[in-house]
Amino acid sequence: MPPSITPAEEDFVFLDENVSTGAIVHSAAMPVWRVMIIDDDGDVHSSTVFALGNVEMQHRPLEFLHAYTAAQAREVLAHERDIAVILLDVVMEQQDAGLLLVRHIREVLGMTEVRIILHTGQPGYAPELDAIRDFDINDYKTKSELTRIKLFTAVTSAIRSYEQIRSINASRRGLNLIVRATAELMALHGLQNFTTGVSSRR
Repeated sequence: MPPSITPAEEDFVFLDENVSTGAIVHSAAMPVWRVMIIDDDGDVHSSTVFALGNVEMQHRPLEFLHAYTAAQAREVLAHERDIAVILLDVVMEQQDAGLLLVRHIREVLGMTEVRIILHTGQPGYAPELDAIRDFDINDYKTKSELTRIKLFTAVTSAIRSYEQIRSINASRRGLNLIVRATAELMALHGLQNFTTGVSSRR
């Protein structure tokens, strides 16, 4: 069971915490949810790990991946898959770096299952509603409103959504295999019946 979060712990997550930003590493045999933090502020990485590093969501612990620029994130995402949630800063190297990265994730890398939570410390650069809808963004929050409770809630909701999407896609792939195998079997039997019919008329 995840540790309970008391009202006293609802202070803002994004404060200067003296916490390591290294990834939480779990046993290879233990299934984990992989959460990627993409933000140019090191305090965001450390405080997010501090807030969520010792909790379980959907009966699994979290494993964190880190990138501090959109360019670095592209390099990591090029070879790292099975990421459940991305916590993504809107404004990094440039004002729309986060949104451009979302486009890259969805359209170039074809990562449609990963859930994306946008956040920003500069509310004036909030994404347009069309961008949130068109790029399948789960949530958008300012950093100042991300208390530990709200961060926990947002990531838990995103993981549940990721789990459901994966399940639906797996079922769809299984159904496609059944349909294809059935069509191939019917085609094979049809050919055999045709061959038998021709032979019987000789």
